[in-house]
Amino acid sequence: MFFFVFKLLGFGVKQAKKRRNGGGQHDGWYNNGNREMQSTPGQMLRGPGDRPASIFLLDTILRFFQFVMGLTVIGLYGVDIHHAHEKKVHADSKWVYAEITASIATITATIYLLLPCCMKSRSFARIHATHLPSFVWEGIICILWLTLFGIFGKMYIGENPEGDSGITRMKHAVWVDLTNLLLWAISATWCGLRWWKGKATAPEPFESDKIYEPQPPLQPPPPQYPPQ
Repeated sequence: MFFFVFKLLGFGVKQAKKRRNGGGQHDGWYNNGNREMQSTPGQMLRGPGDRPASIFLLDTILRFFQFVMGLTVIGLYGVDIHHAHEKKVHADSKWVYAEITASIATITATIYLLLPCCMKSRSFARIHATHLPSFVWEGIICILWLTLFGIFGKMYIGENPEGDSGITRMKHAVWVDLTNLLLWAISATWCGLRWWKGKATAPEPFESDKIYEPQPPLQPPPPQYPPQ
């Protein structure tokens, strides 16, 4: 799974670099057959990934909440795993699954938070080629959270704690799982919309970039003879 996601991300970043390196070849005057084109002075071309700073701030806040809620799940389920280690028994596979899901989500949110600091020119979310891989990966995380919520929701939503602090903690953990599911569903939907919007509003290629198929030569019309 990780290999597939890394291949998608690598392909997206490679395509983005290609576009950035070749993006300036049409600036200014150039010959295009029988006509010339010139970019309007001072004209700013906005790509499909450009967005206001307020949207970037909202995205950062969303990733921060994903990071915090992921750590919360790690702490809630980690208590029982720690008790199992103290008693020298194997931890339940359901709790191990919860820890793995929360760890994957937390690491992903951390990467999203740190990538803008590592990229000088623009943020990771503004690279259109990364929207589809991000949408696929976050969709997988949503499925993991949905499965986790289904497992523990069935176990504890209808359970009466009767003063048991452990059951009370697990009932709280179920709603934290649901919160994580909603947060990641929102971000996955946002990535999908950015990808779809960028695909729908992709600029037309320059005339010199278009590939035309060779047309067959025109044949002269057949001679017409007068009727006999």
